[in-house]
Amino acid sequence: MNFVLWGEDKSCKDTLGLSFPKPLVVMEFDIGGFQRANRNLPHLPIKDWYNQGLIKLEQFIVPFQIGQFDAIANNVRQSKIVVGMKELFYKFASAFIGHLQDPTIQTIMVDTGTLLYDVTCQGYLQELQEKQMPLRPDGLGKDGKPIMVSLYPPSLYRECYIRMRGFAYQGKAFGKHLVVTHHASDEYGLVPGSGGTLIEGKTGKRVMHGWAQWGDSADVIGHTYWDSKEKKPYFKVELAEVKELEGMEFAEPTFEKINNTIRMIRGE
Repeated sequence: MNFVLWGEDKSCKDTLGLSFPKPLVVMEFDIGGFQRANRNLPHLPIKDWYNQGLIKLEQFIVPFQIGQFDAIANNVRQSKIVVGMKELFYKFASAFIGHLQDPTIQTIMVDTGTLLYDVTCQGYLQELQEKQMPLRPDGLGKDGKPIMVSLYPPSLYRECYIRMRGFAYQGKAFGKHLVVTHHASDEYGLVPGSGGTLIEGKTGKRVMHGWAQWGDSADVIGHTYWDSKEKKPYFKVELAEVKELEGMEFAEPTFEKINNTIRMIRGE
């Protein structure tokens, strides 16, 4: 099954993900998330699973995008050229395909999908920039156009969507559990302004940050949050292939709890 988990920082997204069937591999962009989650809890022996080799960690460190370092002047000269993102994307893709083909791995967890989407888009932008290289003396690309600094027009994002959908569909095709976490961010929309007008601004609602096209390929999408009063994590299902699951909340959520509920609804 494909699960998408989103929530605020330290809302136990990783903890829920690490409860999925083992062996499990964590493909980590958000460095430090696994380290925080790698401890035994009253309801989950995560550290024991890791020590037993049932959980494997792989880290994908996003490179600096700060231009060229001038050692003589001891400063950084800003550059619009994307570096290292294409290589990081293909490093991830190669490892992901390898895990799909490994019959011993049951679950692939990506932490976070927010950063994976950013790496995917920036990696594609780097590919487009490289097609304009080498730069001419006047700073324009070899095609006579200014160097691309963003994926514009928006139609260029189509390639990013295709690549992200590839990860989602291949997980299903190979019969793996795919768990993808996402950060939360402010929702923007039309809000009341002065004089009864509507202006673009923060709605006050928090939403999933990153690739928003999971709906057609995820079996379950939900929100993790920490209840400070009860001192425990919760998971609320927002969208699910099993429609009866939508709106349900799970205290101290685990894959087993959610899967057992799905099986009960299906009458299995």
